[in-house]
Amino acid sequence: MQDNGIQVFNIPTGPGSQDEGDMVLDYMKMPSEMNTYDIPVLPESEDMLRCPEAVKVMDQLQQFLDEYEVGGVTQCLKLDSMPEQDLDMLNQVLGEGEVSVVITGEQEIRIQETVMAGVWRLRCLNTEGEVISETLEVADIPAAVRAYAFEGSHALNLKPDEMPKSLLNAPSVLVEISDVTQDFNGVAPEEPHVINLSLLPFSPEDHSYLAEQTGTGAVTILSRGYGNCRITSTKVNGLWRVQYFNSTDQLILDTLEITDIPAVACAATEDLQDSAERLTEIREVLE
Repeated sequence: MQDNGIQVFNIPTGPGSQDEGDMVLDYMKMPSEMNTYDIPVLPESEDMLRCPEAVKVMDQLQQFLDEYEVGGVTQCLKLDSMPEQDLDMLNQVLGEGEVSVVITGEQEIRIQETVMAGVWRLRCLNTEGEVISETLEVADIPAAVRAYAFEGSHALNLKPDEMPKSLLNAPSVLVEISDVTQDFNGVAPEEPHVINLSLLPFSPEDHSYLAEQTGTGAVTILSRGYGNCRITSTKVNGLWRVQYFNSTDQLILDTLEITDIPAVACAATEDLQDSAERLTEIREVLE
């Protein structure tokens, strides 16, 4: 599998409707590493016979997909000891799907969804950027995303008297974030709380101040399932920045979402059921 690394950018600006004279908003370009989605080419059945370890992993993966329920305990398969030939064969069958994740911190974790939604490939890297472990995980979203998204998060410490007087709507948005996140306990609410920044008069100074107060968390997710979507955790527990881009990589929707994990990044029950059926068909073809 190709190493599909994701560059992480801070976004101090966003859409605004105020007249700032000659000031021009500088929107982020989507990372060039976001390749188009390709259906993998399956190997010949006789080639699979030469890769018994890959066959065993696919059998176990089938069992995990058949049994897994969204919200349940994730299931993992270690790939560290798999022979290179079998690993290459498994990579060919699983391919690369629509969602990529980078988790930064003491140990970087890079995650790539396979062509089967809900089947994720995880790579842990050392400080030199070398892969030290590889895992397959069956889940709506890998457990590591939930574990590290808001590690070291904090409550907003708002000081209205110290806010710049030139701000437009950043103060009211921060108050709303503070009110909603103070009761967030890490459990998915029935409905996420969404703040649509694209509908508000928001100057570049508003965006800069908002980014400064909320910070940037450890998790960045890129999804191509609903157009190009970039999802970033913040330093405020439960708060995500969710941004959508059009085909020319222009920011068209900029939102804040308070939830455990934004739904756009997760595999739904129907996706996992479809993946189980697809894997069954692939295994039958390769027998």
